[in-house]
Amino acid sequence: MTNPPYATGPASEPNPQQTGPASPSFEYRPHDPYGTFQPGEPAGPVLPPAPTFAQRWGFVPMEGRLSQVTWMLRLLWAYLAAGVVLMSISLSISVAIASFFNSGVGLVLNILSSLLVAAVALVLIWGIARERLGRFGFQDPKTGLYIGLGFLGLVSLCGFIGAFKVPFAIVQLVAVLGVLGLLYTKPVGNWLRDTPGNQSAKAPEQRPAADDQLFPGYQPPPPQWRDAAPRPNAAPPNQPGPYTPPVQQPPAPGSSASQGWPQPPQ
Repeated sequence: MTNPPYATGPASEPNPQQTGPASPSFEYRPHDPYGTFQPGEPAGPVLPPAPTFAQRWGFVPMEGRLSQVTWMLRLLWAYLAAGVVLMSISLSISVAIASFFNSGVGLVLNILSSLLVAAVALVLIWGIARERLGRFGFQDPKTGLYIGLGFLGLVSLCGFIGAFKVPFAIVQLVAVLGVLGLLYTKPVGNWLRDTPGNQSAKAPEQRPAADDQLFPGYQPPPPQWRDAAPRPNAAPPNQPGPYTPPVQQPPAPGSSASQGWPQPPQ
C-alpha cells in the first residue's frame, strides 16, 4: 500500500474494527441537470399564483388589496347589475311604446342613456381595480371619482320618477353613498396617495420648502463675478499700504534679555 501524496511515514493500514459508513469525502459527480430534482418538486423560486378574474375585479378578496377597496368594487358591480336589469325592463317597455306609437325615438334614447351609465360605472371599476386612477388626468385622484359618482348618483335619483324604477334606484343610490363613505376612510386615502398608478403624471414636482432644507437657516453667499471690472467710484478692496518697520524699544536697565546679535564679552 502506498502513501497518499505529500504524506510522510509508513503507509496506514485499514482498521478492521471500523464498521459503518465511511467518512464523507469528495466524490466526482458528472454534471446532471435533471439528477438533483425529483419529479413534482419545484426547480426554482416559487412565485405566487396570478390573481383570478374574480380576485382581480373585486368579486372576492385579493391578497395585498385593502378590504375597503374590494367593497368599493362590489358596490359598483351592484350598481351596474341593477342598471342592467333596469335597462332590460325599460327596453321591453320602450319597444312596446314604440310599436304602439310607431316611433323609435324613446327606444334609441333609452339605449344611449343606459350605455352611458354602464360605461361610466365600468370606467370607475377599471380605474379602482387596476389602480390607474391617475389616467383621468387630475392631480387629486378623488376628483375623477367625485365626477363619476356624482353622475351615477344623479341617474339613480332620476329613477325615483317611475314607480317600477324605485327599487333599482334605491339599490343604486345606496351603492353610490357606500362608495363615497369608503372614499373618506383613512386606509383608502393612504391607498390613493401611496399608489403610483393613482397619481397623475402631470402632477407638479414636489420641491422641498425653505424650512425642509438639510441645514435650516443657512443662506448661501451671493454670487461673485471674478472677471467683472470694478466700479469707478468704489475703493479698491484690501489694497496694502506702505511698509512701516517696527520700532524697537531700548532694554530696561538690569534686563539680561539679549537684543539683536550677541555681543562679545567686555
